[in-house]
Amino acid sequence: MTTNETYIARLRKLIAEAPDGLDVGSLEVALASAEAALASSDSTGDRTKIWFLLDRSGSMGHLTGDVIGGFNEFLKQQKAQPGKARMSVVLFDGQNPYEVVVDGRRITEVPALTPAVYRARSSTPLFDALGTLLGQADQRIAQRAETGRKAEDQLVLIFTDGHENASRRFDRARIFEMIKDRQDAGNWTFVFMGANQDSYAAGGGVGFGDGNIQDFAATSASVHDSFSEFTRSTVAYRGKPRRQRMHDRHDFFEGQKLAEQALREQDRN
Repeated sequence: MTTNETYIARLRKLIAEAPDGLDVGSLEVALASAEAALASSDSTGDRTKIWFLLDRSGSMGHLTGDVIGGFNEFLKQQKAQPGKARMSVVLFDGQNPYEVVVDGRRITEVPALTPAVYRARSSTPLFDALGTLLGQADQRIAQRAETGRKAEDQLVLIFTDGHENASRRFDRARIFEMIKDRQDAGNWTFVFMGANQDSYAAGGGVGFGDGNIQDFAATSASVHDSFSEFTRSTVAYRGKPRRQRMHDRHDFFEGQKLAEQALREQDRN
């Protein structure tokens, strides 16, 4: 419950419990004003729905602390930003290709990632994870429309350090078509951060634009750089109106790929 909602609940309680004969007119005026302000704030601004798809396969084992730290810093920075945003966090590996650890919660209420939740294991069923996520997103969008709630811009962030190697339900061709359909709708943005692979081949193979793809190295410093890039670009994305988000949906990193640049400089040295 937000601070405003808590205040409104207290006012309602005071009015309901007021002794007979006590004038509560001023409380009722305050309640009406607070409810109007809350309704107004909830009806403005372009909402963001962040889907964070995070690889938890065994090859991430030596980077567990870095991934947890990077994700939690990303989360901290997003909580500090203005604007309406909700977030789902999904982990995937060969034992569980789609484990939802946060389901559509307000960004300010998303808990930090911990070693008890993020434990690297098994293989990399990326297509199954992504296909399931898109199905869940479709259900959420439909439910919001049915109840007259505001539309959200869909931002899908993928962090993985390995090739797809374990999917059973979805293949590359099907994922490509699913992503194309959503990108054609306009208010979807897909971002791919990959290591130990040609991320442009992997992301481009399912329809991601080059402007939304970066390579990183499976090292502590590069993981830090990757989450910094997620943070920087997500803050910028959330600060844009919907029209600009749609215009830039294939240029999420806005021409700056600092994690990849650091990787290239490291390779040259």
